[in-house]
Amino acid sequence: MTGVGGSLSSSNWGVENFVTVVKQVAPDLDWHNVIQHLDYEHFFIYDAKGLDTLIRAWKECPIEDPFPANKFFGQWKNLKGQLSALYQMANVSPDVLSLMACSKRTVIDVDDFKNSNQSFRAMATQLVISQLNSLDLIECVVHLAETAVADDVAVFLEKITHKSPELVFMALIQIQPIQSNVHKELLRRLLMVYLNGNAGSAFVLTKLFQVNPDLLAKSLLELYNNDATSLTRILDTTQELKILSQMLDAQPVYFAIDLAALASRREYLNLEKWLQDKISEFKDAFIRSCLEFLAQKISAEMSRQETNAPPTTIPLSLESMATFLKVLSESTTTQDNMEMLKEVQSVCLQTYPKLMNLRMQAEPGSTGGEVSFKQDVEDEANSYYERVYSGNMSVDEMIERLKVFSKSKNSHEQDVFACMIHNLFDEYHFFSKYPDRELAITSFLFGALIQHQLVSYVPLGIALRCVLDALRNPPGTKMYNFGTQALAQFQSRLPEWPQYCAHLLQIPHLQHSNPDLVRMINASMQSSQVPSGQDDGTMMPNAAAIALPLTGTATPSTNLPGLTAGLMAADGPSLAAQSPAGASTPQQSLRPVVFTSVHVPTLPQEKVDGAVVEVDYEPPSEATQDKILFTINNLARNNMDTKLIELKENLDKHAYQWFSNYLVVKRASIEPNYHDLYLLLLDAIDSRLLREHVFRETIANIQILLNSEKTVSSSSERSLLKNLGSWLGGMTLARNKPIRHKNIAFKELLLEGYDNNRLIVVIPFVCKVLEQCSNSKVFKPPNPWLMAILKLLVELYEFADLKLNLKFEIEVLCKSLSLELKDIEATNVLKNRRAREAAAAAQRNPVIDALAKGDVSLLRGPAQSPLHTALVGNIEPSDMEDGQIALPNLAPYLTFNPQVILYSAQPATKRLVLQAINRSIREIIEPVVERSVAIAAVSTRELVAKDFAMESDENKMRKAAHLMAQNLAGSLAMVTCKEPLRLTLMTNLRNILLSNGLADNLVEQAVHLTVSDNLDLVCAVIEKAAMEKVTLEVDECLLAAYTNRKKHREQRPGQPFYDLDVLSASRFPGSLPEPLRTKPDGLQAGQLRVYEDFARISRVAPPPAGTATGATGSAGGPPLMNPVANYPNAAAGYAGAVVGGMMPDTNAAALDFENASGMQPSAMAAMYHQHQQQQQQQQQQQQQVSVHQILDRFGQCMIELEALVSSPQMAQYTNFQSLPPMHDILTILRQIPMLAHASFDKTEAARTFAQKVVQVLYKAETQLAREMYVVLLEQLCDVSPNVGTLVTQWLTHADDERKYNVPVTVALIKAGLINLPEQDQELALLIDSGRNSAIDFTARLIYACLFTDDNAPLIARQDFAASLDAFSRLRGNMPEGVLMLLEEMRRKAAALSQAQQPQQQQQQPQPLPMPLPQPPLLPQQQQQQQQPPPPLPSVAALASMNKDMDESEQMKMLFVEWVHLLQHPNANELTQQTFLAQLAQQQRIFQNEDALSLFFRVCLEASVQHAIKYKQIPSAASNQMALSSVAYQPMDALSKLMVGLLLLRPSDLSSNTSSPSGTTTPSLDNNSNPGSSVSSPTAQSASTKLAQFSKFLSVVVLIVSQHHEQRREHFDQRPFLRLFTTLMADLHQAEQSLQGVYIPLLITVASTLHTLQPLYFPGFTFAWLQLISHRLFMPKLLLAEQQKGWPAFERLLIDLFQFLMPYLRHVELKETTRWLYRGTLRVLLVLLHDFPEFLCDYHYSFCDVIPSSCIQLRNLILSAFPRNMRLPDPFTPNLKVDLLPEIKQAPRVLSDYETPLEPIKKDLDRYLLEQQDKTFVASLLHKLKLDGQDPAYNVPLINALVLYVGVTSITQNIPGNQGAAIDIFQHLLNELDPEGRYLFLSAIANQLRYPNSHTHYFSCVLLYLFAESNKDIIKEQITRVLLERLIVNRPHPWGLLITFIELIKNPSYNFWNHSFTRCAADIERLFESVSK
Repeated sequence: MTGVGGSLSSSNWGVENFVTVVKQVAPDLDWHNVIQHLDYEHFFIYDAKGLDTLIRAWKECPIEDPFPANKFFGQWKNLKGQLSALYQMANVSPDVLSLMACSKRTVIDVDDFKNSNQSFRAMATQLVISQLNSLDLIECVVHLAETAVADDVAVFLEKITHKSPELVFMALIQIQPIQSNVHKELLRRLLMVYLNGNAGSAFVLTKLFQVNPDLLAKSLLELYNNDATSLTRILDTTQELKILSQMLDAQPVYFAIDLAALASRREYLNLEKWLQDKISEFKDAFIRSCLEFLAQKISAEMSRQETNAPPTTIPLSLESMATFLKVLSESTTTQDNMEMLKEVQSVCLQTYPKLMNLRMQAEPGSTGGEVSFKQDVEDEANSYYERVYSGNMSVDEMIERLKVFSKSKNSHEQDVFACMIHNLFDEYHFFSKYPDRELAITSFLFGALIQHQLVSYVPLGIALRCVLDALRNPPGTKMYNFGTQALAQFQSRLPEWPQYCAHLLQIPHLQHSNPDLVRMINASMQSSQVPSGQDDGTMMPNAAAIALPLTGTATPSTNLPGLTAGLMAADGPSLAAQSPAGASTPQQSLRPVVFTSVHVPTLPQEKVDGAVVEVDYEPPSEATQDKILFTINNLARNNMDTKLIELKENLDKHAYQWFSNYLVVKRASIEPNYHDLYLLLLDAIDSRLLREHVFRETIANIQILLNSEKTVSSSSERSLLKNLGSWLGGMTLARNKPIRHKNIAFKELLLEGYDNNRLIVVIPFVCKVLEQCSNSKVFKPPNPWLMAILKLLVELYEFADLKLNLKFEIEVLCKSLSLELKDIEATNVLKNRRAREAAAAAQRNPVIDALAKGDVSLLRGPAQSPLHTALVGNIEPSDMEDGQIALPNLAPYLTFNPQVILYSAQPATKRLVLQAINRSIREIIEPVVERSVAIAAVSTRELVAKDFAMESDENKMRKAAHLMAQNLAGSLAMVTCKEPLRLTLMTNLRNILLSNGLADNLVEQAVHLTVSDNLDLVCAVIEKAAMEKVTLEVDECLLAAYTNRKKHREQRPGQPFYDLDVLSASRFPGSLPEPLRTKPDGLQAGQLRVYEDFARISRVAPPPAGTATGATGSAGGPPLMNPVANYPNAAAGYAGAVVGGMMPDTNAAALDFENASGMQPSAMAAMYHQHQQQQQQQQQQQQQVSVHQILDRFGQCMIELEALVSSPQMAQYTNFQSLPPMHDILTILRQIPMLAHASFDKTEAARTFAQKVVQVLYKAETQLAREMYVVLLEQLCDVSPNVGTLVTQWLTHADDERKYNVPVTVALIKAGLINLPEQDQELALLIDSGRNSAIDFTARLIYACLFTDDNAPLIARQDFAASLDAFSRLRGNMPEGVLMLLEEMRRKAAALSQAQQPQQQQQQPQPLPMPLPQPPLLPQQQQQQQQPPPPLPSVAALASMNKDMDESEQMKMLFVEWVHLLQHPNANELTQQTFLAQLAQQQRIFQNEDALSLFFRVCLEASVQHAIKYKQIPSAASNQMALSSVAYQPMDALSKLMVGLLLLRPSDLSSNTSSPSGTTTPSLDNNSNPGSSVSSPTAQSASTKLAQFSKFLSVVVLIVSQHHEQRREHFDQRPFLRLFTTLMADLHQAEQSLQGVYIPLLITVASTLHTLQPLYFPGFTFAWLQLISHRLFMPKLLLAEQQKGWPAFERLLIDLFQFLMPYLRHVELKETTRWLYRGTLRVLLVLLHDFPEFLCDYHYSFCDVIPSSCIQLRNLILSAFPRNMRLPDPFTPNLKVDLLPEIKQAPRVLSDYETPLEPIKKDLDRYLLEQQDKTFVASLLHKLKLDGQDPAYNVPLINALVLYVGVTSITQNIPGNQGAAIDIFQHLLNELDPEGRYLFLSAIANQLRYPNSHTHYFSCVLLYLFAESNKDIIKEQITRVLLERLIVNRPHPWGLLITFIELIKNPSYNFWNHSFTRCAADIERLFESVSK
């Protein structure tokens, strides 16, 4: 029996007859056991008929019991059979089988709902009889979800869920614990369905509450957290379930408060009583939660109103808000809560004006969101103010009218009253601009409101605070007068508020300016008493609105404080200990909190047996304090026990708060050496409560110090912070206790310090905390928490431009943790983040957000009114989302002309101006910005892409694009918008004023003056928006370019970058003049200056002439250098010279190119960042002190240097190199660059130092002094690239005769500080101008450089080519220096021409240092095309320069001249070819093979040594590319030399034509390009060229071998990689002229690379792989005619595979091998895509050397097929492979597979022809084995045997199942062991490729072997070989696929009946998926 149902059910077989027979045969049979034993392998119920068969069979049994369905609920082995039975049972009718009757447990019972309503009971009655009312069934199905039938279980559960979701859900909640992910996800999904509302929600949730009330509560909370607007649904649910009281006790408290507010709105709850009960139970904690709740509600409502977005929470009603404020104000709470309550009340009144009169009842259900009143209410309220200010109504009449309105029951009059009070308060921050008369009226009115009790409670508190703030202004000011006049109006009520009087008396200037007022206030305080006539206290002021602690000294506010500003701006003490109570208060200072990532823990609570015990903390008596302090003062390790006893006697828990404050502030913060002692004391006391108090005090004082302004400027304050950091780390980390993220978030702390320029405070603190990790067992590396912080510190170290002391802190931290800084991978947080998140600011109000976090500090800054900020918003205009441009808050910056009568008569109209301006900007900003951005972005994209086509640094490209795009977009927007904006502003302003009923004559005046005053401000808004948007736009346009450069730098460091898309598409890069042409090293400084100049362009009007700073000269004399004349664009930036006039002050022109992307227009910066500028000015004042100190120290160092160098003891030292290593001069020289680094602006400091050094340098008299100052100048140039650039410009281009000092100039040339090509041009111009001093200086300079040093000249003649040419043009009397120079040059030339060439020397040279030219520090300036080329050095003269010179040294000099020639700016192709022609005529070199090899070796060794030397020089990342270019200049020159020699004509080797200048010029071929050195190679034999090239490459191999052997693991492959890549590039450039020998030359290179294969030179491996896959090598070889290059490249690939073979045999690869393997895969992928025929033809050779474990590598090769072939789909049904036309064609095999068969080939051929020698087959097995080797078989012989036998059979047309071949195959298959059999089958599978005769033959062979074999092990191994090649990633060979598909789908092979196909569930599932 293999199943029940299906075809069996429809047969004639009767189950009843079967059961009857069984009963007769076995009457004692246990039928229950029969059902139990249905759990066997093949049991399965296919359909309902199968289940019916079982049920009918059971009914025939001699048992009366119902069908035992419960037998199927247990654990079965046949899971599929069990699940099929459960599925049929769940779907069968209850009449046939009742699962509920068979189950022990049901899901629900009718009694569960006996107390519910009628509808619930009816639903329960229906569900009870359902087939799914079986908890056993559903639990069994859920248990199966984690088994092999999980997929079927998921389908089953979905079906029963669809059928009866209620029962499934109620069953799932009763199955505990959660069984599986399926159980969890289904339960969660159904729970969300019912929580969100469903027809059966109430029913199932009732059951859920009965079964698992905690789950219901958690689910409701989760629903609320996901969507706060679902609170309505939650309230309905709790009300239906009658669980509202339980949910109101749920946590978090915020949810309970929100639910209570909504419940009271529906009258389910008395909110006031509930709040009072909770406050009495939880006290301050609950009050704090209520305040945070109110703040978040207000924030959400204001955000919704500003953005018109749908609500995110349920808004509060006015009644609820009033109830909250009333209850909270009547409660006694802490000072912090009082502070926050005061701010919340203020903002509530600003947001909901109708709360102004709390005695009036708001409309039921009103949310209070009406921030503005109705228009008729506004008009009526404004009309009353107009009448008062115009004199038509007195203040008393106004007060009487307000009294009537306040007591009126008319809602309109109530609104008018509220509007009038609201407008008066709202205008407070404009009072200072009122005229005197109007301000006096306002003050009388303001005071009268208080006097007549028209404002009470919260409004009264705000009014009193306004008066108090006004009195803090200096006497005589408008606001001070307002305060005194208003106070006089309600002075009779002052006795009611003694605390307010105390605040008044704290104003220092009040006593001197108004003593009568002070006496009156004192009298009021003495007679203070609460009036007994007050009824309910509603007229009393809100204490929270005015009360503040009387600590500190009140300071007058310099700016107008806002309504919500604090009463005092006190400078609190740095630490909490100075507070009178001794307790720490987080808000000691009223300044804004900078660091929000530090949170002080709540006050610790004492717990006894789990219950909280209240502890009244108070300081001990003075006597007790003295005893405790005496004990602590005398505490030591040796008396710890006795002192501990004394301390415990005097210290009880009530004094813990005082003691912890004392221990932290007075001890730990100032005594770091005793931290361990105090920690031991805490351990000895062993009090959890005390330890928590100490921790809290530590965090509190850390927070105070971090946010204190003093800490930034005071080193002593920072020392306290560092000590507390060490103390904190010792308390926690050192004792393996964590510092919780909620207390201190260290990463956020560092980022906040970075954003606020306070890293000087944060980094030392964090480092001190983390240093304690060295004493921890948990928090030591590689702890993830610790490493995350360290990685961010490393990023700050590398990218934040830290000072040396901060870097030192990080280095010390790493050393203490035994870590190397370079080994820590830096994060990318700073790179990928914005310094400020402006998105939230565009949508949310920062004041409300601060309140929501419980932070009131932002509301108390004196700089601006938080009331104004809360109402209007303070949106940063830098965030543009979804196309909407956020506008800034312009209200504080609008200018209202005092001449406009309208604004003084009706101040409320100012709000209309802001409305009109915002509307005008909205109308015009979109099209203007879009147009400007589009034009600027396109222009920037095209120009930047063209100019930066060879620049590899994406950061330079990005910053240049930002500068250009921002400037263009801002200028376009400004030009485009100004006039249209003027008209739009006038129209909108006029319309809005007229629509409000204002007079026409007043409106016209206001419109013209207001628009004129504010037009520039509004234009600046649009300009800034355009600049910000274009930055995003241009980044998006150039994103691909950034990515390509970054990827190139990561993958090919040090290699030049070429943007092929730009270079190939551009029409003119090659035709551009030299200054505009892009260079391989990227943009030069002169070219980059074009983009930097965008930063100098200003669109702001210049300041008055009188304000200009600086001068063009100095008292010390005329300036030495004036580069302004040479750089007219920068003239505006050079204000003058400093320090004796030695150098110009470039401070005004200093370009901050690094920060230019964030550039803002100066007009906007002045408007939006006034407060930040004030802070920056304060910081600059502090920084100036340190700058002066640094300059003083530098002056002392210079004085010491001058004294040392001029002392008599220095006479023994002739030059700088002779100084001993530890000499005082060297010590001072090391200190000066460190001084520059320690400065706030190291670039400016280094520039200042450099100008002083240049000044004294030109005054130096000794060689030692000159060299000393030059070395110092070099070090200062290394401090910053900008300094090096400027110094080189000054020294090169300065037009000052004081610099005509030959010894100094020679020293500067040696140091590379003078740009010789530019200096040469400058001197040539001066010579042509006839300046005698310059002519004499130039002559003496050239003479000193060429002839002073006999060993080697300092420079070459061509370095002064322009100057020498200028000498030749001189007429008249020449200076003596010039005559002497020319005479010496002629004498040297004559001597050289007569000299005899020395005989050749055969000795091998050693590499010597060669004086290769230093690169210029500045880019070359534009060279005129008419300038003549440099005079060529005579090769013959150079070769015979010195008879005594070693031959190798002479060859080196020739090479040096060649390098110099290539680097000269005026050198062209013709001069290079002429030099090569002269070089080729040196018979002693080119006519002797040994000499030629020596020449090549000398050049190569010198180039390699030069590259290695420069690579060892440390440099910054910005200089790395330039340094790399310099390092490889000789190597590139050597490549050009070799290729140039190959291009020479034979005539160049024998005869030359004389040029007019006297130099020899090689003749050019008629077909040669005049602008190129390329000549036709036809005249010179190809064999000669190849021989010469082979000679050169053999020298390369020799040098590589020598370096590889000597340096071993230190071998540097980069110089040789550069040589080969440059050689390939140069050969490619000359390809057209080398047509006859180009491919042979590449083949020669391939042979060289074969010699350098990784097997012999493993240190050259990665360079070797890069070379063989080079784009100018591999494609060229493979595309050669007649496939000449294929064998060479096949040999290289085989070399690669042979090297990889031993590594790939191991499963685990090292990282280096893994990278090499990935590179190999990429090469094969390229070949597979572009050259598949190559892989097809050589597949045998490659598979022969690839290990058997590399399946994917082999698949890549075998998947190749010719590009002209289209593969048939192997999955096509009924595919007839033997009918395909390609299947008859034999593939081409270029590999040699017969050579391995040589030992057996004769016997093999004889057997294949005659098939008689049976002994051959028997002996074949032995011949295939290798004795004692791994692998045990000769794999190449097996591969060759299989292929050869198959090809022979195909040639003889023998089918795959016949002939001698199949005998051999069957014999090997049966006789080989598993290893040999696997190798044999793999050899066959290697021939299953694209459609061809070989694929068809071997496919048939494999299938035949499978079918004919009678051993399962053989069939399993055949399957394994096929399957392992299919389960890897694609591609898969076509032949492999068709073979496997045929095997598993053709029933003749009976594949599925073999046991190995079902040995594991995974294997079975894999076969099934393949078969589908």
